[in-house]
Amino acid sequence: MKTAQRILLTATHLFNRQGERNVTANDIALELDMSPGNLYYHFKGKDGIVSALFADYYRELASLLATPLITEEFLDQSNPLERSWLFLSVLLEVMYKHRFLYLNQSDLMQRYPEIDRGMRRLMALKRRAAARLATDLLASADVVPPTSRLQHIADSMAMTLMYWFSFEQFTGQSLGAQQSIHRAVLQALSHCAPYLAEKQGEFFAECELINTRLLEKSPS
Repeated sequence: MKTAQRILLTATHLFNRQGERNVTANDIALELDMSPGNLYYHFKGKDGIVSALFADYYRELASLLATPLITEEFLDQSNPLERSWLFLSVLLEVMYKHRFLYLNQSDLMQRYPEIDRGMRRLMALKRRAAARLATDLLASADVVPPTSRLQHIADSMAMTLMYWFSFEQFTGQSLGAQQSIHRAVLQALSHCAPYLAEKQGEFFAECELINTRLLEKSPS
């Protein structure tokens, strides 16, 4: 592995564990057992590392969020709920790996203009992707919500995606990665449930089955 990549991986680990504000460039160098000068050869201090991490993260997440927007038949109509669950799980796995961005996002957005712009673009993409999921999931509902109400559902789903890790931090919960991710997926999809009338129970039962099955397959 190249030195620059090792620096980025180590920085991500420290930022996630200790909080980005609490980690210095020297801390990263010390963790890697390298001199600060060697680290500065690859990046212009911690700011350069944070910017590089966000640029990589933005490209990966934006590409994922674009998938339901450019794929004509994104949800398999034989089981759209499971397809939605898998899509959101993959999305949240990427977010979880870079969760330091969400645990201190307001501060980061104030200090890094590129993060401010990028987070706003990602929120716009999350709203659009959530609107697509909600539209497809509720297409077979007894009463299909009007477009204006679908946007409210999408906004609630997008807010869940944007602030879930902060919520868990504030509640003091300590969950493993997969438990945290799947709870977030269930919370995001639950915004569709009130519009399913008598099918709400079936919806949540199916969500629980998908959750149990995927957690059993997850590495310990």
